Amino acid sequence: MGGFQEFPQVEAARPYAKYSARPSSVGQIPFFVEKAVRTSIYGRPGATYLDLPGNMIIEQLAACKARSIRCSPAPPKCLADPSAVDKAVKVLSEARKPLVIIGKGAAYAHAERPLQEFVERCKLPFLPTPMGKGVISDEHPLCVGAARSRALSQADVIFLFGARLNWILHFGKPPRFRADVKIIQIDLHAEEMENNVPAEVVLLGDLKSVTEQLGAAVIRSFGDKPENLCGSPSWGKELKEKSEANKQMNEELANEPSVPMNYYQVYGQLKKHLPHDCIVVNEGANTMDIGRTMISNHHPRNRLDAGTFGTMGVGTGFAIAAALLAESEADGSNPPGGWCACKATVLLGFQEWSLKLRAGICNDLEINV
Repeated sequence: MGGFQEFPQVEAARPYAKYSARPSSVGQIPFFVEKAVRTSIYGRPGATYLDLPGNMIIEQLAACKARSIRCSPAPPKCLADPSAVDKAVKVLSEARKPLVIIGKGAAYAHAERPLQEFVERCKLPFLPTPMGKGVISDEHPLCVGAARSRALSQADVIFLFGARLNWILHFGKPPRFRADVKIIQIDLHAEEMENNVPAEVVLLGDLKSVTEQLGAAVIRSFGDKPENLCGSPSWGKELKEKSEANKQMNEELANEPSVPMNYYQVYGQLKKHLPHDCIVVNEGANTMDIGRTMISNHHPRNRLDAGTFGTMGVGTGFAIAAALLAESEADGSNPPGGWCACKATVLLGFQEWSLKLRAGICNDLEINV
C-alpha cells in the first residue's frame, strides 16, 4: 500500500540471519521470542530477526490469555569422534613445528581453561586471531602473536580452535602457509570444515568439550611426558626470539620522538594506564591494526573489533555495551570500564549515559594523529 517505511523486512533479513520471522498475533510473540533466542545460541551462534509491525506493537492482550514460555535451556554439548581425537594426537606427536591458532569460536565456547591446560601440557606455541585475543593471555610465555608471519609460514601442523581459514588467515594458502601444512580443525559448524584447505583431521563438536577430549587423549597416550608433543626443541625458541625482536621494534617506535604523535606513541602511553581487566573496543584501519599488536588482552571476550567483515562504525555500540556490562558485574563502586578507539561523535553518547569509558580518537586518514 506504500505505508511509511513499508518494506519486506523479514525476507530482506532472511539471508543474513539464522532465523527471521514475524509473529502472527500478539499472543504468539512469546513463542517467537523463545525460538529466536534459542536459535541464536544453539549450534554456531548467530543473529536472529523478529519483525513487529506497528499495529501489533500497540495491540493489547488480556493478561488471562497471555501464555508464559520457559527460557531456552543451555545448548546441548556434543563430542568429537574419539577415533578422530586419537588421530589428532598422533599427527601432533609427529609434528616438528606445531602451532595452535585460537579463534573467537574458542571465546564463544568459554574454552579458556581446557585450552590453556592443553597448550601448557604440550608446550605448544599459540597465536590468537584478532577476537581470539585474551582466551589465553597475550603475555603468556607460549604466545607468539608477535611472530605471526614466521609461525604461520613455517608450522607443519596447525590446530585451528574455533578459527576459520578466511581472509584473516590468508585462506591457509602459500606463501603465508606451508603448502604441505597439516590442519587439525576443531569447530562447531560442520559446513565450515575443510574450507579452502583440506583438513588432516576434523573434530566436530562443542569446542570446550572437544578440547577436554584432546587433553584426556594426550594424558592417555603420553602420560607424564607431554613434551614429546612440542616438536623440535629449536622451534619454540626460534618463535620466542622472533617475538621478542618484534616487540622490541614496537617499543622503539613507541619511544621515538615524533610531532605529531604516531600510532605507536599513542598506544605506548595508553597501555601503561589500561587495567588488565578492561574491555578493549578497537575499530578503524591503522588504529585497529596497530592497536591489535600494541595492546595486550589478558582475559577472554575482552576485545571487540570490526570482526570478519571489517565493519566500520561498530565501536559505538560495542563500547556502550561493554561499559554497561562492566557496571552490572562490578562488586564495588569503581567498576572496570572499557577503552575505545573510536570517532569523536560517539563521545556525546558516552557523556549522556555517564558511562565509565576512556575514549581515544585517532586520525585514520594518515599515519599522524
